[in-house]
Amino acid sequence: MKKLTVLLAIALLIFTVSACKRSGKIEVVIGMWPESANTDDIAMFNTWKERFETDYPEYEIIGEPFTYSVEAFYARANSQTLPTVFQTWFTEPQMIVGGGHAKDITEIVKDLGWYDKMDPELREYLTFDEKLYGIPRDGYGLGIIINLDVFSDAGLVFDIDGDGVYDIVNPYDKTEKFYPQTMEELYQYSFMIKESTGVDGLIILNVDKNGGWQFSNYAWAFGASLQVIGDDGKVHANLNSDESVAAMSFLKSFYDDELVPIGNMNYSEWATRLGNGQIGMAIAGNDVISNVITQGGMNRNKIAFIPMPAGPGGQYTLFGGTPYMFSAYDSDEAVEGAIKFLEYMGRSPEVSEVAQSAMREGLQTATRKNMLILPEVRAWVNPEYTELIDSLNAQYVNVQAFHNFEDFYLKLPTTRRREEIYFTQHMYELLDQVVVNLKNPGFDVRSSLNSKQLDFETYLRGQLG
Repeated sequence: MKKLTVLLAIALLIFTVSACKRSGKIEVVIGMWPESANTDDIAMFNTWKERFETDYPEYEIIGEPFTYSVEAFYARANSQTLPTVFQTWFTEPQMIVGGGHAKDITEIVKDLGWYDKMDPELREYLTFDEKLYGIPRDGYGLGIIINLDVFSDAGLVFDIDGDGVYDIVNPYDKTEKFYPQTMEELYQYSFMIKESTGVDGLIILNVDKNGGWQFSNYAWAFGASLQVIGDDGKVHANLNSDESVAAMSFLKSFYDDELVPIGNMNYSEWATRLGNGQIGMAIAGNDVISNVITQGGMNRNKIAFIPMPAGPGGQYTLFGGTPYMFSAYDSDEAVEGAIKFLEYMGRSPEVSEVAQSAMREGLQTATRKNMLILPEVRAWVNPEYTELIDSLNAQYVNVQAFHNFEDFYLKLPTTRRREEIYFTQHMYELLDQVVVNLKNPGFDVRSSLNSKQLDFETYLRGQLG
């Protein structure tokens, strides 16, 4: 029955697109359209659609809320019904391009004058054989979100300047910090929180590939590389190095000493538990800090966000993000329309009137929704764009004590590290199977990583030869 439902949905989509093509216009399917329940966002997107179609009457914008997952992507790619433009993750472009599902947009982007305005590192993520296959929406870095009330209850922070907000950094002397700066201190802070309040110090995600995703940042801090280039010039798994075992053993110590919640911790758990004061700290990206407000009901001024702590192997911030990619099954004209529409969404390097209006409308909508507004990790580096964004940040960033977030942004340029490149989601899935078992007292970390090393190496050889 489920398969029949999916087939009927695809058939309906094909019929709808075919009907639209009879309009005589170039149809552009925008896969980032909001879900129908998000009425404010729908109204905003419809405004952008109206402006675009007024300026480019040859196009018809068709909205579709397409949420990326590997399974959903392949269902649509195999039937050649992908939206003209869709969002994905920075771990996916190699797979999407390798399968022939993405449009080469190099010349379109260069003709628009956008190519050299793109953050070079983000552009590199989307470039294969010197051809560009996507446009970055934004980037994110992993950091640690802190519940300041929990830290206060544990005697770790105080309101130093009397403004009603606990200070994770001394506002009068920013060299004085009250947060874990090393992995050893991350353990110590978790221990102090649990000992003094009974609240779990940290949450460790361990299912839905989130355990493997976050473990990679711990592994780097301990000096591990989870994928390496061998003497044969090929990519090989490296999940069971001594450094990787040390990182996984470090995580196990949190379970052994009962400093973390026990059970299957998925991605929604951290926001709910942190917002409810059930944990003191959680690792997450700077792009989802608002989840503790929308899901956990937390006051924005009770939140701090700090850099990932340094380990014996260095200090790293897992750096990922969201790119826009474009269907190989649409015409060049449709894809060019989708790229131009990004300006009308405020997601291009342009600082035109329509671009500025869209940026402000996005920020105003977020403000009405009580979302936390902080600086983004920018996709574009041209001076006129960065100057505009700085002015918007000065107007719309809505935290009372920005020094509780500032260190993350100051550290990011020198600590950010790209996710492992090859078949990353499969690697995360295998590592999940290790992390989820750390709660078991007799669990053998090295033996388990040896097993996953063999599994991933076998998988890589099957995929890459």
